[in-house]
Amino acid sequence: MAIDWKGWKHYFCNVNGELASILLDLELRNEAPIESKPWLLWVWVHFQSPRPDGLSSSDEAPMLYEIEDALYAQVSRTCDALPCGRITTEGRREFYFYGKTDTGFREAAKTALSAFEKYRFDFGTKRDPSWEQYLSVLYPSPQSLQRIANADLLNVFAKRGDVHSVPREVRHWLFFRSNEDRSSFREAASAAGFKIEDEATTERALPFAITLTRVQPIDQASIDETVLSLLERCQRLGGEYDGWEAPVTQGNLRSHGPNRPDSGE
Repeated sequence: MAIDWKGWKHYFCNVNGELASILLDLELRNEAPIESKPWLLWVWVHFQSPRPDGLSSSDEAPMLYEIEDALYAQVSRTCDALPCGRITTEGRREFYFYGKTDTGFREAAKTALSAFEKYRFDFGTKRDPSWEQYLSVLYPSPQSLQRIANADLLNVFAKRGDVHSVPREVRHWLFFRSNEDRSSFREAASAAGFKIEDEATTERALPFAITLTRVQPIDQASIDETVLSLLERCQRLGGEYDGWEAPVTQGNLRSHGPNRPDSGE
Protein backbone atom coordinates (compact mmCIF):
# COMPACT_ATOMS: atom_id res chain seq x y z
CA MET A 1 0.00 0.00 0.00
CA ALA A 2 1.39 3.39 -0.99
CA ILE A 3 0.80 5.93 1.77
CA ASP A 4 -0.39 9.41 0.87
CA TRP A 5 1.69 11.45 3.32
CA LYS A 6 0.00 14.75 2.47
CA GLY A 7 -2.10 14.97 5.62
CA TRP A 8 0.54 13.57 7.98
CA LYS A 9 2.04 15.88 10.60
CA HIS A 10 4.79 15.56 13.17
CA TYR A 11 5.20 16.96 16.66
CA PHE A 12 7.11 16.36 19.92
CA CYS A 13 5.49 15.81 23.30
CA ASN A 14 5.78 13.69 26.45
CA VAL A 15 4.15 10.26 26.64
CA ASN A 16 4.15 8.61 30.07
CA GLY A 17 6.68 11.19 31.19
CA GLU A 18 9.16 10.44 28.39
CA LEU A 19 10.10 12.44 25.28
CA ALA A 20 8.13 11.24 22.27
CA SER A 21 7.99 12.07 18.59
CA ILE A 22 4.53 11.51 17.09
CA LEU A 23 3.68 11.33 13.40
CA LEU A 24 -0.01 10.96 12.54
CA ASP A 25 -2.52 11.33 9.76
CA LEU A 26 -4.12 14.54 10.98
CA GLU A 27 -6.83 14.44 8.32
CA LEU A 28 -8.31 11.26 9.81
CA ARG A 29 -9.74 13.49 12.56
CA ASN A 30 -12.48 14.50 10.11
CA GLU A 31 -13.60 10.86 9.83
CA ALA A 32 -12.78 9.34 13.22
CA PRO A 33 -14.08 7.08 14.46
CA ILE A 34 -14.65 5.03 11.30
CA GLU A 35 -17.34 2.49 12.17
CA SER A 36 -16.11 -0.09 9.68
CA LYS A 37 -12.64 -0.17 11.27
CA PRO A 38 -13.11 -0.89 14.99
CA TRP A 39 -9.90 -2.87 15.58
CA LEU A 40 -6.76 -1.18 16.87
CA LEU A 41 -3.68 -3.05 15.65
CA TRP A 42 -0.14 -2.24 16.72
CA VAL A 43 3.46 -3.29 16.24
CA TRP A 44 6.33 -2.04 18.40
CA VAL A 45 9.80 -2.13 16.86
CA HIS A 46 12.74 -1.95 19.30
CA PHE A 47 15.77 -0.04 18.03
CA GLN A 48 19.27 -1.44 17.59
CA SER A 49 20.95 1.87 18.44
CA PRO A 50 18.60 4.47 19.96
CA ARG A 51 19.75 7.97 20.76
CA PRO A 52 20.35 8.82 24.44
CA ASP A 53 16.94 10.56 24.52
CA GLY A 54 15.21 7.39 23.27
CA LEU A 55 14.49 8.63 19.75
CA SER A 56 15.80 7.04 16.56
CA SER A 57 19.26 7.79 15.18
CA SER A 58 19.89 9.04 11.64
CA ASP A 59 21.98 5.93 10.97
CA GLU A 60 19.09 3.61 11.80
CA ALA A 61 16.41 5.68 10.07
CA PRO A 62 16.69 4.08 6.58
CA MET A 63 16.08 0.58 8.00
CA LEU A 64 13.13 1.84 10.05
CA TYR A 65 11.58 3.30 6.90
CA GLU A 66 11.94 -0.08 5.18
CA ILE A 67 10.22 -1.76 8.13
CA GLU A 68 7.45 0.83 8.02
CA ASP A 69 6.81 0.30 4.31
CA ALA A 70 6.72 -3.48 4.70
CA LEU A 71 4.30 -3.29 7.62
CA TYR A 72 1.96 -0.83 5.95
CA ALA A 73 1.72 -2.93 2.80
CA GLN A 74 1.12 -6.28 4.50
CA VAL A 75 -1.16 -5.21 7.36
CA SER A 76 -3.29 -2.89 5.21
CA ARG A 77 -3.91 -5.64 2.68
CA THR A 78 -4.62 -8.42 5.18
CA CYS A 79 -6.81 -6.55 7.68
CA ASP A 80 -8.30 -3.83 5.46
CA ALA A 81 -6.49 -1.45 7.80
CA LEU A 82 -5.55 2.22 7.78
CA PRO A 83 -2.24 3.35 9.27
CA CYS A 84 -3.14 6.21 11.60
CA GLY A 85 0.10 7.13 13.31
CA ARG A 86 3.29 6.16 15.04
CA ILE A 87 5.06 7.05 18.28
CA THR A 88 8.84 7.07 18.68
CA THR A 89 9.89 6.93 22.32
CA GLU A 90 12.05 5.01 24.83
CA GLY A 91 14.09 3.25 22.14
CA ARG A 92 11.22 1.94 20.05
CA ARG A 93 8.80 2.90 17.31
CA GLU A 94 5.13 2.06 17.79
CA PHE A 95 3.04 1.66 14.63
CA TYR A 96 -0.76 1.92 14.93
CA PHE A 97 -3.52 0.89 12.52
CA TYR A 98 -7.31 0.70 12.56
CA GLY A 99 -8.65 -2.34 10.74
CA LYS A 100 -11.86 -4.04 9.76
CA THR A 101 -10.64 -7.18 11.53
CA ASP A 102 -7.73 -8.49 13.57
CA THR A 103 -7.92 -11.88 11.85
CA GLY A 104 -4.58 -12.65 10.28
CA PHE A 105 -2.88 -9.57 11.75
CA ARG A 106 -0.12 -11.32 13.65
CA GLU A 107 0.71 -13.54 10.70
CA ALA A 108 0.74 -10.54 8.37
CA ALA A 109 3.01 -8.56 10.71
CA LYS A 110 5.39 -11.50 11.13
CA THR A 111 5.53 -11.96 7.35
CA ALA A 112 6.32 -8.27 6.83
CA LEU A 113 9.04 -8.35 9.47
CA SER A 114 10.63 -11.65 8.52
CA ALA A 115 13.32 -9.85 6.52
CA PHE A 116 14.45 -7.86 9.58
CA GLU A 117 15.83 -10.61 11.79
CA LYS A 118 17.99 -8.33 13.94
CA TYR A 119 14.97 -6.47 15.30
CA ARG A 120 12.77 -7.40 18.22
CA PHE A 121 9.03 -6.78 17.81
CA ASP A 122 5.90 -6.75 19.96
CA PHE A 123 2.39 -7.17 18.56
CA GLY A 124 -1.07 -6.46 19.91
CA THR A 125 -4.72 -5.88 19.05
CA LYS A 126 -7.88 -4.75 20.79
CA ARG A 127 -11.33 -3.51 19.86
CA ASP A 128 -11.35 0.29 19.96
CA PRO A 129 -14.51 1.35 18.11
CA SER A 130 -14.34 4.87 19.55
CA TRP A 131 -10.75 5.30 18.31
CA GLU A 132 -9.48 6.31 21.73
CA GLN A 133 -5.85 5.62 20.82
CA TYR A 134 -6.04 8.01 17.89
CA LEU A 135 -8.16 10.70 19.52
CA SER A 136 -6.68 10.68 23.03
CA VAL A 137 -3.06 9.58 22.54
CA LEU A 138 -1.91 10.28 18.99
CA TYR A 139 -3.95 13.40 18.29
CA PRO A 140 -2.18 16.61 19.38
CA SER A 141 -3.32 18.97 22.11
CA PRO A 142 -4.45 22.48 21.10
CA GLN A 143 -0.95 23.71 21.97
CA SER A 144 0.73 21.10 19.77
CA LEU A 145 -1.76 21.78 16.97
CA GLN A 146 -0.78 25.43 17.08
CA ARG A 147 2.92 24.56 16.97
CA ILE A 148 2.20 22.46 13.88
CA ALA A 149 0.33 25.37 12.27
CA ASN A 150 3.20 27.74 13.10
CA ALA A 151 5.75 25.36 11.59
CA ASP A 152 3.68 24.92 8.41
CA LEU A 153 3.49 28.67 7.90
CA LEU A 154 7.17 29.21 8.65
CA ASN A 155 8.01 26.67 5.94
CA VAL A 156 6.12 28.85 3.47
CA PHE A 157 7.91 31.95 4.74
CA ALA A 158 11.25 30.18 4.21
CA LYS A 159 10.36 29.25 0.64
CA ARG A 160 9.78 32.96 -0.03
CA GLY A 161 13.22 33.88 1.25
CA ASP A 162 12.17 35.21 4.63
CA VAL A 163 14.81 35.64 7.34
CA HIS A 164 12.90 34.62 10.45
CA SER A 165 15.28 36.34 12.86
CA VAL A 166 14.43 39.81 11.53
CA PRO A 167 11.87 41.52 13.82
CA ARG A 168 8.64 42.65 12.18
CA GLU A 169 5.10 43.52 13.24
CA VAL A 170 3.09 40.37 13.94
CA ARG A 171 -0.68 40.63 14.10
CA HIS A 172 -2.96 38.29 16.12
CA TRP A 173 -6.75 37.78 16.14
CA LEU A 174 -8.76 36.57 19.14
CA PHE A 175 -12.48 36.25 19.98
CA PHE A 176 -14.38 36.21 23.27
CA ARG A 177 -17.86 35.46 24.53
CA SER A 178 -18.34 38.73 26.42
CA ASN A 179 -16.97 42.23 26.51
CA GLU A 180 -15.87 41.60 30.10
CA ASP A 181 -13.72 38.63 29.02
CA ARG A 182 -12.23 40.68 26.23
CA SER A 183 -11.45 43.53 28.64
CA SER A 184 -9.68 41.14 31.01
CA PHE A 185 -7.62 39.81 28.14
CA ARG A 186 -6.85 43.32 26.86
CA GLU A 187 -5.32 44.28 30.21
CA ALA A 188 -3.09 41.21 30.27
CA ALA A 189 -2.03 41.66 26.64
CA SER A 190 -1.18 45.32 27.16
CA ALA A 191 0.92 44.44 30.19
CA ALA A 192 2.79 41.91 28.02
CA GLY A 193 3.73 44.59 25.51
CA PHE A 194 1.08 44.11 22.84
CA LYS A 195 -0.53 47.04 21.05
CA ILE A 196 -4.32 46.89 20.82
CA GLU A 197 -4.94 47.57 17.14
CA ASP A 198 -8.69 47.01 16.90
CA GLU A 199 -11.80 45.79 18.68
CA ALA A 200 -15.09 44.86 17.04
CA THR A 201 -18.36 42.99 17.53
CA THR A 202 -18.95 40.23 15.00
CA GLU A 203 -21.58 37.63 14.06
CA ARG A 204 -19.46 34.73 15.31
CA ALA A 205 -20.41 32.44 18.20
CA LEU A 206 -17.74 34.31 20.18
CA PRO A 207 -18.60 37.79 18.96
CA PHE A 208 -16.17 40.09 20.79
CA ALA A 209 -13.04 40.40 18.62
CA ILE A 210 -9.69 41.93 19.42
CA THR A 211 -6.63 42.41 17.20
CA LEU A 212 -3.15 42.73 18.71
CA THR A 213 0.25 43.56 17.27
CA ARG A 214 3.81 43.36 18.57
CA VAL A 215 7.18 43.64 16.87
CA GLN A 216 9.26 40.47 17.15
CA PRO A 217 11.22 37.85 15.15
CA ILE A 218 9.27 34.84 13.90
CA ASP A 219 11.73 31.97 14.31
CA GLN A 220 9.99 28.83 15.58
CA ALA A 221 10.95 29.30 19.23
CA SER A 222 9.96 32.99 19.30
CA ILE A 223 6.61 32.64 17.53
CA ASP A 224 5.70 29.52 19.52
CA GLU A 225 6.40 31.28 22.80
CA THR A 226 4.27 34.27 21.82
CA VAL A 227 1.36 32.37 20.31
CA LEU A 228 1.15 29.77 23.06
CA SER A 229 1.12 32.45 25.75
CA LEU A 230 -1.77 34.19 23.97
CA LEU A 231 -3.55 30.86 23.48
CA GLU A 232 -3.24 30.02 27.18
CA ARG A 233 -4.56 33.42 28.32
CA CYS A 234 -7.36 33.24 25.79
CA GLN A 235 -8.44 29.72 26.77
CA ARG A 236 -8.54 30.65 30.46
CA LEU A 237 -11.24 33.17 29.53
CA GLY A 238 -13.12 30.78 27.26
CA GLY A 239 -11.95 32.59 24.13
CA GLU A 240 -10.62 31.47 20.75
CA TYR A 241 -7.23 32.27 19.25
CA ASP A 242 -7.74 32.62 15.49
CA GLY A 243 -4.20 32.99 14.15
CA TRP A 244 -1.37 35.32 13.27
CA GLU A 245 -0.08 37.24 10.28
CA ALA A 246 3.23 38.88 9.43
CA PRO A 247 4.87 40.50 6.41
CA VAL A 248 7.20 38.39 4.29
CA THR A 249 9.23 39.15 1.21
CA GLN A 250 6.36 38.75 -1.24
CA GLY A 251 3.23 39.49 0.80
CA ASN A 252 1.33 38.47 3.93
CA LEU A 253 0.44 35.06 5.23
CA ARG A 254 -1.79 34.06 8.08
CA SER A 255 -1.54 31.03 10.35
CA HIS A 256 -4.95 30.01 11.63
CA GLY A 257 -5.62 28.46 15.00
CA PRO A 258 -6.31 24.74 15.34
CA ASN A 259 -10.10 25.16 15.04
CA ARG A 260 -9.97 26.85 11.66
CA PRO A 261 -8.47 25.40 8.46
CA ASP A 262 -5.86 27.40 6.57
CA SER A 263 -7.47 29.13 3.60
CA GLY A 264 -4.14 29.39 1.80
CA GLU A 265 -4.03 33.16 1.75
